[in-house]
Amino acid sequence: MKRAECGLILAGVLTFSGGAVRADRVDDLIGQLHSKQVEVRSDAADALVKLKTPRAVPALIQTMGDPVESVRARAVRALASTITKTDLAPLLVALSDRENANRRAGAATLLGLLNDRRAVHNLVQATSDREAPVRAAAIEALGEIGDPTAARYLRENLTDPQPRVRLKAVTALGLMRDTQSAAAIVPLLRDRTPAIQSGAAVALARIGDRSVVPALIHVVEDKTSLEPFDVRFYSAYALGALNDRRAAPVLQKGLSDKDPTVRVAAAGALGSLRMQTAVPMLTKLLTDKYYLVRFTSAQALGNIGDRSAVPALLKGLKDSNEDIREQCAKALGKIGDRRAVPGLLALFSDSDEAIPKAAVLALGRIGDPKSLPAVRKLLQHKDPTVRAAAADVVKMLAKR
Repeated sequence: MKRAECGLILAGVLTFSGGAVRADRVDDLIGQLHSKQVEVRSDAADALVKLKTPRAVPALIQTMGDPVESVRARAVRALASTITKTDLAPLLVALSDRENANRRAGAATLLGLLNDRRAVHNLVQATSDREAPVRAAAIEALGEIGDPTAARYLRENLTDPQPRVRLKAVTALGLMRDTQSAAAIVPLLRDRTPAIQSGAAVALARIGDRSVVPALIHVVEDKTSLEPFDVRFYSAYALGALNDRRAAPVLQKGLSDKDPTVRVAAAGALGSLRMQTAVPMLTKLLTDKYYLVRFTSAQALGNIGDRSAVPALLKGLKDSNEDIREQCAKALGKIGDRRAVPGLLALFSDSDEAIPKAAVLALGRIGDPKSLPAVRKLLQHKDPTVRAAAADVVKMLAKR
């Protein structure tokens, strides 16, 4: 049977009586979940997604064990739109189904979506399942539930032989912000799988334990990795998130790194640290050939707030990229130096509506009453968001 024909058949069963789906039609769809034809099973599961009928839950749980991945995925999606915490018991039964690993994995995924702590014990047991997809699904579910009592079991999976499982474990521990896991995660910064290295750095940033700063500094200094957006980028990002000034020297070196992603992360981190000693190099990076480096450097200069950056940011208002112009305008507003007023007024005629809005808001922060006549003209701007911003700034400036 062709897929179009299947769709016509299913369209016919979706009939309504008094606003409710007729029970026998739901039974037809449930029956089609057992069809020998893959397309019929898939389309039946898709139809049950739309119906969201609890009557189909037992059959869909069985369908999670279908030999065809696309059918299993549709069954899980249908259950995700239907299940409630009253369905906890049948999902726990499916999680312990020794005969079908696909059903166990699907049950673990759904238990994570239910976010019911009563499932934690069973999910913890599933983290040692003989099948890697089940372990991975159980670990991800525990991360979503966020029960701290599961963390010590998840730490055991950081050394799992399967990369997918290790990645899920480090991600889950990061989501839990489990400080006791920081030391156990550090070795994964050197994992043989690049995604796990990066995941470890992100997890350490979320956990927020500054004891890992030396390890992250060492990773940023190691230039042997050639992966784009690799662990050096994420480690520099983590150092910024941890807000520890011990990282300042290596981050300032990162501003001249050959890898533009490291320059981006270093600029962002130094902005978070508000390192005034980084201002000269950050102003130079406003002319970097990579857009993200210029963008992040402008953002960092605004966060630092050093007036010596004003001339370079004024030049940035003429950048060919509208996002850079906007970010430079915002930075000048944060710094609050009146030398920026003429340059910001010149942006009122910019063709990108976001630019005059950023400029007028920056003028509001600077607070120079002399800019009031020009700001009033923006009350007639064609873009309503610009007019609204101008109206707010007119009120601010009029009070000065």
